[in-house]
Amino acid sequence: MNSNEILRSLRINHIFSILAAVIVIVTFETGVIARDALGSLLSQTWTYILQVSAVMLTVLLIPLAVKGFTTSLSKAAGMGDEEFLKLFIKKSMQRIFLLFAVLLLNIFIYYGIRYNGSLYCGLFALGTLFYSYPTKMVLNGYIEKNRLAREGKK
Repeated sequence: MNSNEILRSLRINHIFSILAAVIVIVTFETGVIARDALGSLLSQTWTYILQVSAVMLTVLLIPLAVKGFTTSLSKAAGMGDEEFLKLFIKKSMQRIFLLFAVLLLNIFIYYGIRYNGSLYCGLFALGTLFYSYPTKMVLNGYIEKNRLAREGKK
């Protein structure tokens, strides 16, 4: 698989995750799914637990998605090109999935119980998702680091 095919695949997944989040928002905004539906079903204790859980998952998973991506690829430097590209695809997909999961969780909690903290956490996750858009420069940079590490080991 060459770098253009990898980037195209990652970009499709990245854009799909943003479009899926927009579709969920549109379904809430148009009234297809009722707003504040969870707020009337849950007690105040469960509402509080949901609020805290959403914020804690956001605080834990966003840095994990961003820093874990760079750390794991830096530690794996020196692999064969094919192996490294497979690892890059795997880690990129994991990062996109984690950010997408955080974004969806916060959208559902914001619309489900009308908690503004989830709105801000969701916007933070969306910004991080935009930040993690797969580019040719990033892929080539990691490929170059891998090549240099492999040559340094010889």
